[in-house]
Amino acid sequence: MTGRRFFCALLLFSVLLSLAACAASPAPEEPDGVALRDVNGSTVRLRPESRLVFGEASLAECWLLAGGMPVGVPLDAIEERALPLAADTAAVGTVKSPDLEKIAALEPDYVVLSADLSAHAQLKDSLEQMGIPCGYFRLDSFEDYRELMAQFCAVTGRADLYEENVLSVEMGIAALRDKLPEAPGLSALLLRAYSTGMKAKTDDNPAGKILKDFGLENPAESNPSLLEELSIEKIILDDPDYIFVMTMGSETEAREYLRANVESDPAWSGLSAVKNGRYIILPQELFHYKPNDRWDDSYEYLAKIIYPDLFD
Repeated sequence: MTGRRFFCALLLFSVLLSLAACAASPAPEEPDGVALRDVNGSTVRLRPESRLVFGEASLAECWLLAGGMPVGVPLDAIEERALPLAADTAAVGTVKSPDLEKIAALEPDYVVLSADLSAHAQLKDSLEQMGIPCGYFRLDSFEDYRELMAQFCAVTGRADLYEENVLSVEMGIAALRDKLPEAPGLSALLLRAYSTGMKAKTDDNPAGKILKDFGLENPAESNPSLLEELSIEKIILDDPDYIFVMTMGSETEAREYLRANVESDPAWSGLSAVKNGRYIILPQELFHYKPNDRWDDSYEYLAKIIYPDLFD
């Protein structure tokens, strides 16, 4: 058996051990459902038919990938992401402005919130006062995604979907890592641009996690002032080998901001990353939104830029 096949078999065996009870046992043996644990360690017991409302589209997508169907999602899950939802799935406000009344009207068994959004922290307090169970989750890394999917697939009893949407993705990432050389000794500044500004980012997002996994140094990690006040002068001092930009909100408006306020500065064209064609705006579907079952595609996208010789 090759190393890759052994790795796959080992992963599949471990997940089947943890999910077998849910996939094969009759419902009466689990009358109260399967425990779901959030990032703070709070637990709730859920069944496949439990009514779940989601505050973030990427979290709702995970439930879909595990074989569930949300009863409520933020508007962007419908209008921007076009997730394959049921006709009666309700919109419950936006990701940053969730509608408490609409959520409560759905009588959810559980509300899944993002651990990274301040609006969701406020919503959690209100939900708990109303006696509606809720919890925080995050999807900043593949490990976050794998852990959440293991729990969701345990609730739905769909070990097959865990194999399809998690194990196969992990195999792709592992196969890619096997091809890569040791840390390349390069630096990469990661930026997030939107219609009115730009910020440096570290590894609290998929692109940052992958770049760190590849061994690239992010100047913002060693120079926290970049996170507080970003300026071209500070970027020039670091002169990173790569500059990657994630756009937030309207990509068109974010690009217009970059053209008017960043790229127009004569000093910008003197940066090594710009001169060498290593100033790259990343696709939103792989880096602004959580990749979920496309984490391997996100890894490959960046690997092809950083290690082009391996993909000729």
